[in-house]
Amino acid sequence: MAWWNTVDALLQKVGYFSGMSISNPLFRIIIIEVVLLIFILPAMFLPESMRFIGLISAILSSILVISVHRVWSADERRRREIANRVMDGDPDIGNDHRIDVFVASFHLLIIVPLILQRTDEVFDIYSVDDEKFTVWFYFGIDLFARSLLDWAEVYEIKFSDVESSSMAGKHLVLFLLISIDLLLIQSIIRLIGIRGTIREGVSAAARDPETAARIGKRVNKPLLFSINNSDNIEDRRNRIRALAITGGPNEADFLLKHMIDESVRTETLATLIRIGKIEQTNRLIASPNIALRAAAIQWMLLASNGPFYTRIRQLESDPSPTIRVSVLQSLEDAPLDIASPSIVRLLNDNDDSVRIEASRQLRRLSPEIIIEFAPLLLNSSSIPCRIHGVEALAAVEDGRVVPHIVNMFDDEDERVRIAAQQAIEHLQRLARLNESNDF
Repeated sequence: MAWWNTVDALLQKVGYFSGMSISNPLFRIIIIEVVLLIFILPAMFLPESMRFIGLISAILSSILVISVHRVWSADERRRREIANRVMDGDPDIGNDHRIDVFVASFHLLIIVPLILQRTDEVFDIYSVDDEKFTVWFYFGIDLFARSLLDWAEVYEIKFSDVESSSMAGKHLVLFLLISIDLLLIQSIIRLIGIRGTIREGVSAAARDPETAARIGKRVNKPLLFSINNSDNIEDRRNRIRALAITGGPNEADFLLKHMIDESVRTETLATLIRIGKIEQTNRLIASPNIALRAAAIQWMLLASNGPFYTRIRQLESDPSPTIRVSVLQSLEDAPLDIASPSIVRLLNDNDDSVRIEASRQLRRLSPEIIIEFAPLLLNSSSIPCRIHGVEALAAVEDGRVVPHIVNMFDDEDERVRIAAQQAIEHLQRLARLNESNDF
């Protein structure tokens, strides 16, 4: 119906102007509360001489509550269409108005009695012995008790003795009862629909992570719960992948415990890198589990706003040689001013694999550092370390490196001797090239 669409659009605009468009939840509720009080307080405290203005204020406050419901309805309709692939879009662009609707609807306990009181003052449609607001409040409670299930009628409970003195009074009561029922029924159906959509999204995420993404962030908690309670590995993997799209740092905290599970560790780490804060790697760094500390290095290396080389260096003294090697490998593309101290320090590590990796990267460093530390490698018991020492010296165009390389011609291992011969030949080619350039 065109007229209803026009009215609905107008009500939504009223809702947005009343604060429903504000993104901060607390600030949004405060603004809605203030706007409602602007109309409720005059309706409650204006003298009887201004009863018509009081009635208008009460009616406007009820329109504000209805407008909050209509904004919620429109937003949930958009979310449902996105979830059902009727349209494309981000389901999290809008606000979640469930709490806003509850807060606004709670004011109906005051607004309905005010409408009854102010209408009677203007049109005299009820028989009332006492004009105090408490009488009208209990009359309003009577209407709420008769709404939906009409439980007060069943148990013959009546809170008020106010009676209609004209058909207009009965018409107003009927209109209020219908309005309350509509708001309650629509809200209940909408809440059931939201829960159903979330449940379907969690179930579908086991096969298609994108389906959960179409529901938005409100699916995150049920997804985490389903991951914890699922025995199917592939289902858990897909649901963790879904959290990579919809989740955030709060979900990352709950996902950290899944890093222990080897069957989903790869998916969990990829999700953590996408949604977590780099500070959350501290829990992995402090873990006694080597695999988790290695995962922390990968996280710090692959983080979207990383790599975080200085944080990676925190693990260069790790008790596990595997982790120390991983630190060096992660620093391979790091700026030299960051990588140099770690490489030099780990040249003297007590583990062969660590020393070999550090010696391999020595050639990256400045000529002065190479000249200082490479000769020490030539006396190493490790053949790869001696080879790397020779190769590092060959990267320096300085006559001081030649005697050290020549001495390795007599090394006991043929591979070292070959590396020394290749290093001298390389330096000779460089020298000839420089001489030709001078001419």
